[in-house]
Amino acid sequence: MITGGRIKHHLAQNVARPESTILFVGYQARDTLGRQILEGQPEVRVLGRTLPVRARVAKINGFSAHADRKGLDRWLDGFQSPPRRLFVTHGDADVAAKFAERVRRERRWTVELPEYLEVWDLD
Repeated sequence: MITGGRIKHHLAQNVARPESTILFVGYQARDTLGRQILEGQPEVRVLGRTLPVRARVAKINGFSAHADRKGLDRWLDGFQSPPRRLFVTHGDADVAAKFAERVRRERRWTVELPEYLEVWDLD
């Protein structure tokens, strides 16, 4: 999603080069730099600089490391007994909320959707 690390430096060096290709192989969340590029923004802000997107942009589907609904259900099925609480902390807000509600309804588990910087005592 190009939110930090070395990839930002690689991008800063190559995003404006028409001979370069930016190849996405995973999901790009809303409001991330990766999503902006994938959606065709003509310019992006990288490391404090606004740069034109002249590189070719491409995407290969099917390489995401994230589980889909079936994969998450298989993982939940592996619990011998329900956890005291299930925390859903990843994914787009609307999808995470729907997933949490489905787990509450179908499994009758306690599911939390913590807010940013919210603190929970797990004792």
